[in-house]
Amino acid sequence: MNTKQGQADTLAQTEQAAVPATPLLHGDVYDQKVDSLTRRAGRYLLSQPALLLTGSYLFCSLLGMIFVVSLFDKFDFAVLPYLEISDFLLAALSNPWTILQFIFWTLCVYLLLSLDRAARHRFRSYARFSDRFYKPRYQRLSLYMFASLPVLFLIDIALYEATVQSKAIKAGTTPRFNLSLIYPVFDDNKTMQMEQIQILARSVSYLFVYHQNQIKVIPHANVAGLFPLPVTQAATSKAKVESEASAKPAAKTP
Repeated sequence: MNTKQGQADTLAQTEQAAVPATPLLHGDVYDQKVDSLTRRAGRYLLSQPALLLTGSYLFCSLLGMIFVVSLFDKFDFAVLPYLEISDFLLAALSNPWTILQFIFWTLCVYLLLSLDRAARHRFRSYARFSDRFYKPRYQRLSLYMFASLPVLFLIDIALYEATVQSKAIKAGTTPRFNLSLIYPVFDDNKTMQMEQIQILARSVSYLFVYHQNQIKVIPHANVAGLFPLPVTQAATSKAKVESEASAKPAAKTP
């Protein structure tokens, strides 16, 4: 009898210990769900390292595709027929600032979420105030929202960088080059050399340059040499070309 009574007392104490001193708020339950999902995702990625590499490749390719298509769209040029899948990865790696911005803003969001969690655990008054945003009917929505934030950052940063670079190219503030060709371009002058070009992008097969206010697609097999111009020389050559271009219409005027 005493043994049964002792077992009952032990069971009651165990159940009482299992009950938290203060009731869990909706935010606490949300944190537990997030921690559980994070641990499961971390264990899965560690067990499947190839999946992590594949995800990184797809991420960079998506970033490069959005950036390149947006950049050439500013010049009303359909670039997709000239590109291969590997060119998207090359475009992302050639513009690492877009990747660094994505990492920076993603870390900022993570920091804000960490500060919010720390404040809720430390200040119960703040936890009760913010608990309305962690009710069960909002938890699934918030998980989807935070999961989609990296994709939104990805798209927004790629579009922004494409806009900035297109404006710089049109303003003539990007580095300039002289381009020598192996075979002439069959235009009016059968051009063998292009001066004062600006490079928009490179692909596996083509070099996309901005020359005389238009995009020109040059196969790599036709490139004999690409010579970067110093800033001072580029500015002098640019002024010379602009003066010659402005003088030609004047010479035709009687």
